[in-house]
Amino acid sequence: MDGTLAPTDDPITAQVACKLRSLERQGIRIVFISGRTASYLAGLARGIGICQPLVAGENGGVIFEPLRKWEKKLEAIPHQIGEVMKQDLLKKFPDLWFQPNQTMLTAAPKDFSTVNLLYQAVQALEPVKRNKYKINRYDDCVEVMPKENSKGRALAVVKEILGIRSEEVIVFGNTIVDLPMKDETNDFLMIGDAAVAEGISNYPCIEEALDYLESNL
Repeated sequence: MDGTLAPTDDPITAQVACKLRSLERQGIRIVFISGRTASYLAGLARGIGICQPLVAGENGGVIFEPLRKWEKKLEAIPHQIGEVMKQDLLKKFPDLWFQPNQTMLTAAPKDFSTVNLLYQAVQALEPVKRNKYKINRYDDCVEVMPKENSKGRALAVVKEILGIRSEEVIVFGNTIVDLPMKDETNDFLMIGDAAVAEGISNYPCIEEALDYLESNL
C-alpha cells in the first residue's frame, strides 16, 4: 500500500482509485496485501469504492474477505510473547505506538529518527532470537513477524481461494518485503527501484504501472 498505490503517508489519489474501480468492473479481482491491519485495508477498499475486496493484512498474516466476513489467520506470535516484547521495548522507547495486530508486532516511534536504534533493540530481543522471527525495518516503524509468514504465502492462499493460476496474477510492489510474491505470478511490477532483477518490471509511479495493465487486458 504505502509507496505502491500512493507515496507513504499520502492518500490514494482520485485518479488511481478510478483506475482500480475500472479494473474491477472489467472483471479484475482487486486484492490488497500489506503490513497494515486487515480491518484497515478493508475500510480503505470500501472508501475508494472497491465492491468485492479481498485483503491480506500484517504482511499476509491475516486474510479477510469483508463481504462474507471470512477470515483466515496464518502463523501468529503468541500473545504472551508479544506482550513481553512490547514491555521490553517500552523500557527503552516510552513513546512507542504499537499497531493493533493479530499475528505480528509493529512498533512505531514518535521520533522517526530513532528507527535505527529501535531496529537494533528489536534485534536484541530474546524472543526474536530464540524464535528466529523476521524483522522488517521501514522509515517509520519496525515489524516482527513469524518466519513462516510472508506476502507470498498469503498470495498463494488467495490464488487457491479464487481458483486462479500464476499467469492470471499481476503483482504491484515497492519494497523487498513484497518480493516473496514474485514466485506466485508471471508479472511483477515494482514501483521504484528497490529491486531490479530479471522477471521484475520497474515503473516510476503507480499511474504508469496501471496504464501498462490496462493496455494489456
